[in-house]
Amino acid sequence: MSSSILVLCLLVGTSWAFVPDDPDFRGDNFIGRYPNDIFDFNRNAFAPSSDTAQQVVEKFLARMTRSLESKDVAVISGLFQPGFVFKGCKGTYDKTQIIGLLSRIPSGTQFTLTLKSVLDTGSSIKYTVVSSGFGPASIEANFVLNKIDQQLECGEIPACQNSRFVTFRSVQNPAEEMVKKFLARVTRSIESKDTSIILGLFQPRFWFRGCKGRYNKEQVVGMLTKIPAGIKFSFTLKSAVSLGDMIKYIVTITGIRATPVDAEFMLHIADQKLIYGYIWDCPTSGFLGFSQPEDSNAVVQRFLTSMKPILDSHKPALIGKLFDDAFIFKGCHGTYTKTQAIAKITSLPSGASFDFSLINSKWNNQGQLEYTVYVSVPMMDRIQAQFVYCPHRNVLKSGSVPGCAASRFNVFY
Repeated sequence: MSSSILVLCLLVGTSWAFVPDDPDFRGDNFIGRYPNDIFDFNRNAFAPSSDTAQQVVEKFLARMTRSLESKDVAVISGLFQPGFVFKGCKGTYDKTQIIGLLSRIPSGTQFTLTLKSVLDTGSSIKYTVVSSGFGPASIEANFVLNKIDQQLECGEIPACQNSRFVTFRSVQNPAEEMVKKFLARVTRSIESKDTSIILGLFQPRFWFRGCKGRYNKEQVVGMLTKIPAGIKFSFTLKSAVSLGDMIKYIVTITGIRATPVDAEFMLHIADQKLIYGYIWDCPTSGFLGFSQPEDSNAVVQRFLTSMKPILDSHKPALIGKLFDDAFIFKGCHGTYTKTQAIAKITSLPSGASFDFSLINSKWNNQGQLEYTVYVSVPMMDRIQAQFVYCPHRNVLKSGSVPGCAASRFNVFY
């Protein structure tokens, strides 16, 4: 087995599941203790256990192994905090990059991990692990595990100069290679000025969210064909992550407007066509001539309509796509992360369908939408909640419940 996979498996333990092995962690007996908030999770689910720091780490490593074996990106994502970073020998890598690499570890990879040291620092545990079985030499790495949410905060390789470690950057990424070839085709297609060729880049229901509106396939193709001849533009690939039969990639587009812009796209692998795209951080002016903002209520209502069947599916992988990694919900009894929000939604009884009634909405100065909505679930009290929605990335950034004293929302009726 090539040593290029070594660093990936430094994160691996010995057995997967979002729910840890310790039954005290699950909090099954405490459902309903704090019933007044849709996002009021079972607090005892994160109560301290009698395990030693070493036992906590060993159980986490076992859970990590099972998560990686599942090949489920949503499950693997739950192992890391939104701000997780790994300092390798030739660069620093964020959560998205790490997950993309971990999801491609070959099945059947054999290795051994030896827990070298553990230090309990209060809210977190620092530990060192030595991994072997991937190359001529073992490698040592340090990690910090948050005891409350059971997620990794950060990691590093402390002694790069003495290792023959092949860093993440040198690991071949099939998704990146495919996207690079597709981008070359995009360039040739746009330069051809042939509408039929450009149309072949997009699926029939393709949509693009610019900084001030959403545009369909025909509108986007019309703008691309109007790019003046001789304009020098380029695409610089920043990241590509394989998601089953699709690849999500982020690219920097240069030359089409005065300043470079980052955009995210979803490419369907089988037909090599784009499913959708959007701009990450919008400048003050539009992109590709898109200038007029769409009515805020229309945009939010469209999002709420599309969100309802996803929530009703009770599928964590689908629901997770609705939230930004740094999503925070401030409820009446606590503040909850993306992972906790997803767990709470999926814990609702089967058949419990969400209904939304939009109260008001407005664009803010960051190109995002702030809206207030009534949220209803059968046999539960209706609540009023406020959210910040990013239409360019199609995700919720944050949420809160105003006037908690008057809000009673019993999740476990």
